[in-house]
Amino acid sequence: MRAWTALLCAIALEVTGTLSLKVFTSAAAGPGLELILTYALLAASYVLLSRAFRQIPVAVAFAVWEAAGLILITGLGALILGEHLTPTQLGALIALSLGAALLHHGTRHAPRPATPPPGVTDQPRALPGIRQEPA
Repeated sequence: MRAWTALLCAIALEVTGTLSLKVFTSAAAGPGLELILTYALLAASYVLLSRAFRQIPVAVAFAVWEAAGLILITGLGALILGEHLTPTQLGALIALSLGAALLHHGTRHAPRPATPPPGVTDQPRALPGIRQEPA
């Protein structure tokens, strides 16, 4: 559960950091503290994403992070910044959601072998040219 919490926090930080880029670049003042804040938010997002990778498969975590981030950024851009959404863009957001959900569904139900495959042993394999001491 902690991995999913880290992933959701990573998404929130990514969305905040990305939207702040738009807000800060439209401000009359030059880059300064605002730019440092944006970088810090995006860096923290990647740190939390890396923590989510510890328990969530990379394909699932990255797909959810990207899809949710894009959907939220696009939606908030339309609501807050007045950006226009076309039907094609809405279809793409739906496709992103479906893709992330399919990756999650396909990964979650993957069977795990109960026994090791034939030929696999618990004994470490000797490397060629290296002498190993008996245990």
